[in-house]
Parts: sequence; C-alpha cells; structure tokens
Amino acid sequence: MEQREILLIFLFSFLPQSGADLNIFPSSQRALAGSDVLLPCSFQVDKTSPNPEPPNVIWYFRDKEIVRFDNKGLSLSQKTSFNGWAANMGDASLSLANVSISDEGIYRCRVIYQQQQKDTQVILDVLVPPVIFIPNKVIQKNKENTLICMANGFYPEDIDISWYKDNKHLTNSELGKPERNPDGTYRVTSTVTLPPMNGKMEHNFSCRVQHLSLQQPLQEDFQLEYEDEEHPVIIISCILAFVIPAGLGAAVIIWKYRMKASSQGYTVSEIKGPEKLLDGEEATLYCTVSNCPQGDPQVTWIEERSGDQWEIPQCRDSGEAEQLLGDSYLITCRKEGLQSYCSSLRFVPRVGKHRDVTLICRLVWAGKTTEKRFQCTNIAIFSLKPIVGPRTLIVGEETKLHCTGTNCASDVQVTWSVKGGGSDEWIVINQSGEEEATEPLLIGQYVEHCEKEGNNHIATLTFTPHLETHKGAKFSCKFVSGGKTKKKQFNTEAIQAKPKVQEPINITFQGSQNLDLTLNLQRFYPKDIKIKWDCGEETQQPSKEDWRENSDLTWDVTSVCSVPKGLFKDPAFRVRVTWEHESMGDPESREVSAADFPWRPQVESMTIPTLREKQEVSLKCRISGYYPDDLTVHWFRLEKRDKKESPLDTETYRQTLTDSQEQGDKTFTCHSSVIFIPTNKSDHGAEFMCRVEHPTGTVEKRSGQLHVYSPCKVKSASPISRAGNEGLIFSHICYSCSWPVNVDGTLWGIFNQHTGLGGE
Repeated sequence: MEQREILLIFLFSFLPQSGADLNIFPSSQRALAGSDVLLPCSFQVDKTSPNPEPPNVIWYFRDKEIVRFDNKGLSLSQKTSFNGWAANMGDASLSLANVSISDEGIYRCRVIYQQQQKDTQVILDVLVPPVIFIPNKVIQKNKENTLICMANGFYPEDIDISWYKDNKHLTNSELGKPERNPDGTYRVTSTVTLPPMNGKMEHNFSCRVQHLSLQQPLQEDFQLEYEDEEHPVIIISCILAFVIPAGLGAAVIIWKYRMKASSQGYTVSEIKGPEKLLDGEEATLYCTVSNCPQGDPQVTWIEERSGDQWEIPQCRDSGEAEQLLGDSYLITCRKEGLQSYCSSLRFVPRVGKHRDVTLICRLVWAGKTTEKRFQCTNIAIFSLKPIVGPRTLIVGEETKLHCTGTNCASDVQVTWSVKGGGSDEWIVINQSGEEEATEPLLIGQYVEHCEKEGNNHIATLTFTPHLETHKGAKFSCKFVSGGKTKKKQFNTEAIQAKPKVQEPINITFQGSQNLDLTLNLQRFYPKDIKIKWDCGEETQQPSKEDWRENSDLTWDVTSVCSVPKGLFKDPAFRVRVTWEHESMGDPESREVSAADFPWRPQVESMTIPTLREKQEVSLKCRISGYYPDDLTVHWFRLEKRDKKESPLDTETYRQTLTDSQEQGDKTFTCHSSVIFIPTNKSDHGAEFMCRVEHPTGTVEKRSGQLHVYSPCKVKSASPISRAGNEGLIFSHICYSCSWPVNVDGTLWGIFNQHTGLGGE
C-alpha cells in the first residue's frame, strides 16, 4: 500500500494544471508470475468546480473490456481490482492479482471526463524465472565427456547459459533451441564437452544462467566424479582366472553384466496428462524414463477397451501425422539429456470413442518391460447453458444477458445476434474469438465481453434497450468450440418504459373559486397507467387526462385536477396524486399544499422619511404577489450595538396592516407600517425589520441604520454692542449640535439698524 501511495504522488507531480490529459509512467510494466502488479493511469481532476463531474473509466485487455467504472457503478473481471474513490481523485490505475503468462499483453485505459475522451496503453511483461538441473555429474576416465545443464520453466524465451571451470569461462559450450512447455514456459539444454581426464577430480564446475526475470545470475556449482568401474574389472579378472578361451564369449558376458548393473537404477514415471479431458480439445500424455544411459528404450503406446488391446502406430511424416491427429493419435519421442527419455501421445478425446478406454505406455529396455496406464474415465462434454437475463426489458436501463459454455476447448468463438423491432432478420451484433478479438462494439448500445473460468466461458452482452429496436426482441448466442457449434435463443416477453416526472406539479388559477393542479408524466410504455388524486384516503378528486404519443412509441399524459382554492387556507390541507404503471415496482406519489404555491410574498424596500427628533414618522412596507390571503406581519428592532433582535414596545411603536387587496392576477397586495416618535438617544443608529410570514415561506426586509436629526442648542450669547454712529450692532452666540456630526460652534452676527441689512 505504501508503494502504491508513493507511486501516486510521483504520478500526480507530472500532471498538468487543467484539462483531462492522461499521464502514464512508465509505459510498460514487468512483473513476476504469481505477483500482483499495478498498471498506472492518471488524469487531472478539475477541483475548482463546486460539483465535479465523476469520470468514466474503462480498461481493455486484448480489446476486451475487463473493468468499467461509471455513474452506474463498478464492474470487474477476475483478478482485477479498481479503486473508485481514487478514480474520482484522478487515479484510474488498475491492479492485477497473481499474474500469469496469459495476462501478458497490451492494456488500454480509457478515461471519459468533462466531455473529453483520452486513451493510453500500458504494456505488461510477465516474467518466470528458470530452474537449473544438472542430470549427470559422473564422467568416464580417459574419454571425452559431455556435461548437460538444463534450464526449465522460464519465460520469456531469451536466455543465456555459460559454463565455468574453476571460475574460468569455458568457450566451447553449445546452447540448444528452447522448447515450449504445456504451461507456456520454455526449457532449454546447454552442453559443454570436456577432454579426456584421469587425474584427481578437484575441479569446481559451474553452470550460470542469465535471464530477464533474474536480478542476478542463477548458478549451480558442482564437482565431477568418475564412473565406478569396480564390477567390470572384477568380471574381467574372473574371466581371465577361469581362462575362458573365446574372447567373444568374454565380451558378451561383460556387456550383459554392465547392462544389468545399469538397469537396476532406471525409473519410469506415471503418465502425466490433463486433470480433465475435454471432448474435442487436443490433449497430450507424457511418459518419462530416467537413468537409462545406454541406448534408447523401446516405447509402444496401446489402446485398451474391454480387455482388448490395439497397438497405436507411429507416424512417418508430417502429413500422416496431421491426418492421424484429426481422428487418432500422434506419438513423439525425444531424449532429454544423456540419461532421460520422454515419449508423448497427442490425440483429440471423443466421448464416443475414448470413454472407458485405457491408454498404456509400454517400455522395454535391457530386457525388462514396464507399463504405465492412463484411464480415460473423465471426458467432459462441451455444452451451452440457457441464456440468463431479464424477460422484461426496461427502456433506458442497462441490461445484461449471460450465456455460459461449459467444458470449452481453447478455440472458443462467440457470436451474438438480435432480432426485433418488427424485423424478421437476425442481425449479428458482435463476434469474438481467441485468435482474432474485436473491440467491444459500442454502436447500437451493445458491448460484448467474454470471461474465462477454467474450461468455462461466460459471454456477456450489455446493452441499453430502446423501444423501437427491442420491442419483441429475440437474442441468439452461438458458441463454436472444438469444431462443434451450439446455440441458445432468448426471447423477451415485454418491454416497458418508466414514466418520468420532469417538473413539479403546476398550480394555476381556474376561475375565481378553483385552482388547477397539473401533473405531467412523460415517455412511458405501454399506454395504460392509473392516476388518482385525493385530499385524504376517502376523498378522491376527479381529474382529466390528455394523452400524446411520441415518435419513439412512448406516451406522455397530462392530468389536471381542480380543487376549491379556499381549502388551502388551512395550512394542513394536502392534495396527493398517485400513479401506477406496470414498469414500476411500487406506486409513486406527490403532495401539494399551500407551501408549494408559486405566489410567495414580495416585500419592497422600506420608505424612510427624514427622521427629526420628537417628530412623528412612519416606516412603510409594501407587500404584494401572494396567495392565499393568509399573511402575518411583525416588526422588530435591532439594537445598534449588538444587533440583538427585540419586538417593538406597543406603547412607543404603533404597527398597522392594511387589508389585502385582490389584484388582476388573483394575487393580493397590502401595506404595513410602524409609527413612532424618534429620539436621538434610543433610535439613532438602530435598525427596524419587517418580517412577513405566509404559508409559502417567510420574508424579511430591513430598514438599515436610522439617522435621527436633533436641533442645535445655544450654549451662550454675548451682550449686544454698538459701533459708533453707523448704527451697527454686533452679537456673539455659542451652540452645540449632535447630528449629522457632534460639533461645537460660534456664530457672529452684524446688523445695521438704519438700513435693516445684516449677516452672519
């Protein structure tokens, strides 16, 4: 987990600052067989959006969909895991568990985000490390000897094997051609020839293997031993002691004794083959002989049925081999090293031919016969299960059909076909096979996917039904496996479309006494639908329905119910509409009360006159556009310091509310006011709020801070003085005002008593 987080941090450090560009590092991954691997794929998420759009992520392997993450959820194939939460954050990486050679290849990551589609590829290389085996560490004195080093079970094919004697490289080695094992890995043999030796065996030999799967070379060190010649020497001595006259007779005795001594150690393995034979799927049986250094054994394969035996003939050329393989057997034999021998039998099991048959591998070597037996008791027959899926299709909802083939051969080919929409022609949707895989077909809303579980193949067809295309639809799934063809058909019984409510119930005036409640249900199929209006369990209301058929064969309906508008003056009064359709699991309903009316009160800004201390004023609000005529108005005062809300003192503040007046659009209008005598001390800087309560909701309007003007006060006045004979009179007055600002001032005055002119 820690390694994954470190990798994610490294990936996001390369992300661009905008857009949905993919950034992949690295472009290829290597993993040892049996390990878990993370295939990286990342993109930039727009974090500035308040409602970020979730991405759609699809992973493909060999052009087959293996992971899908979208707004409908997450679907995974075997061995895969995907973190949906991380995908929403920009990490669309895919985890594979217990990878094998079959998982190697090109993986494609597709991200659909913010109406952009980006694809990128990640190449996965699977590595399997080799195992070293030295079959023989015994050599003969005074003879040229060949050493063998076998590397087995490795992948990929490229490998290097080198020989060393006392840490010195031997350059005369030869590397054979790698051969493929049944599990997909390879094996190869390397040989080195040693010159004749007869001295002490104190040399250290090494076989060193280098392979892509190894962090450091794999090496096996060993020392050689001379072949034990004690018995042959004794034989010769005895022969000479008894003076056998014929040299030829002595040679025959020595040869027979050597063969007897060597044959005492040879072993024959049990016949190895698949755990389960599949009808029509090629199988190979193996029988191996070990520790037989002198000559090749004689191997015969035999077919036994009910006690009778028939020898299986050997093939002489490739043409004959191919002909026999189609209906019989193919035998191959090969040496594996100097002392091992392997014989294999290839054939195509058939239930009618091989059930209760025993295949025998008979080996004759050094005058001894050994038999190993393989019972063909378990031959599985390829079959196709019925298609599984919903018989009733729902328009617009993703639908999956599954068809499972059991005991399939490796060369499986699946073909889906559809017939519907009034057509009698079968249309091939998609065809997939092992050798030539096609990209999932998205045209027509079909996606085909195959998943393998052992010898079973599960074919899945995913699509979104459309009424025109899938009305009366029939589906066909055809499997071709091991030369056999099987087909299953799936008939749908019905197709339905669920009614959609695109908008709330519409409320309009109908005449002077009623309200029309309108419900619109859209795009449902079939036409039959039940709609019921009621004001309680026992008070069903009549309604009128208007039907419309759409071009896609679906239906729309408008249902109108008239209700006396006076009933809505009771806040607890409710009208409920319920609809039922065969496409729905349970009925759905909506309720309407006065709280749902669109006619909410509109409160205009207050009219604020000039406030003068100790002069009566009126703050007014106009309230309009509301229905029903069920209005409550309260005035509040907010203190200038803490803005604490408090109700008005009724002795100081007089509140009024005019009667509601019905307007031409059936809504009402009224006026509310508060009348009081402001004072600078209590009202200056305060704020008034008008709160209007109505069944549709509560609305508030504030006055803003009030400014109260107060008159100036004379603090002092100087005595009147005269200036000469001009008749001028001078005066000096000191005053103080508190609004609009606190200010102290001095006023000078001059007055001509003769002319009557003067000024400040």
